[in-house]
Amino acid sequence: MCHKKHNDCHCDNKKNNLVRASAFRANKNTPQHYEAAITPSVKVLFQTEQFDLADEYNPHISTFIPTKDGIYEITAKVSFCPSKSKSDDSSKIKKDNCKCEYCRKNSCKCDYCRKNHSSKDKKRNSSKEGYVASISINVNGDNLDIVNNFLEKSRPIGLSVTTILQLQAGDRVQVLFSAGVNGEILAEASLTNFQAARFPSPM
Repeated sequence: MCHKKHNDCHCDNKKNNLVRASAFRANKNTPQHYEAAITPSVKVLFQTEQFDLADEYNPHISTFIPTKDGIYEITAKVSFCPSKSKSDDSSKIKKDNCKCEYCRKNSCKCDYCRKNHSSKDKKRNSSKEGYVASISINVNGDNLDIVNNFLEKSRPIGLSVTTILQLQAGDRVQVLFSAGVNGEILAEASLTNFQAARFPSPM
């Protein structure tokens, strides 16, 4: 039996002779401002590299560039906090006896609204305050896997996507994010990260 590492093996025993391992994980280390009207979709920046077995991830351009053809599992997660809207601020100063159209349509949280609006009205109105956000795995400029979700405007959210793709050496893999509101992509390792690994395959 051959006791050499599979990368150095040249004997006839090929059962452990596999392509060099490929896997990386990167995290975000600084928040990223997002303006929906200016940039409908943005490349998410993952500046901190946790590990990179084959030196295929470039943290300066937040891009994974495989050096071998193969089947890869790719996972990305983005957490996003929407900016506070003017309507959110104005609802705080509404009078308790407010009966205006705005109160009914914008889920005002004044005392009058809590006492007099039905739960159905509140659910219906709150749904109008949501927005659509998406995260996608982009390869060579094309979005190959996308996850969309409709979310409440006032809450931080997390989106994740996992896919299995056949990649060629030199492909450029990035993560794109888009949302219908302004806000900030959060920077914590557990909240915003990007990783990939190649399945083992014979040489």
